[in-house]
Amino acid sequence: MSVRVRVDGTGVDRALLAVVLFALVITVAGAVWLASSAVRGRPAYRTVEVDNQAGLPLQVDAAAPDGARLGLGLAEPRSVTTFHEVVDLGRTWTFVVSYGGQEVWRQGVDARELAGRGWTVRVPEDVTLTLERQGYR
Repeated sequence: MSVRVRVDGTGVDRALLAVVLFALVITVAGAVWLASSAVRGRPAYRTVEVDNQAGLPLQVDAAAPDGARLGLGLAEPRSVTTFHEVVDLGRTWTFVVSYGGQEVWRQGVDARELAGRGWTVRVPEDVTLTLERQGYR
């Protein structure tokens, strides 16, 4: 007869150890990501006003130098519309104004000049004259 010694449970459970190590790695990676985000800070935001002198409501977008577009929203006709918490696009802003998906006006502006104007963009009255003459309202 042979005598077997039973494992008393004091050994290392490799599966549990693997799960604990995996959780530790994920936690450290998350902490590093949060710390790097805190160091970089959040992006700057601006309040941009659009002085729409035209007679039609216009969709206003801001394009970044890399071509990415940020939709600001609808600027009501013959009024000033304020867009809050617009992500700062950097040194150059390009405003793209459209009506019914058709671009009617585009203007590039240096950020310093835009700041000097109180972050206000003026859309000229004549940008939609052709559309208005065709009966668009």
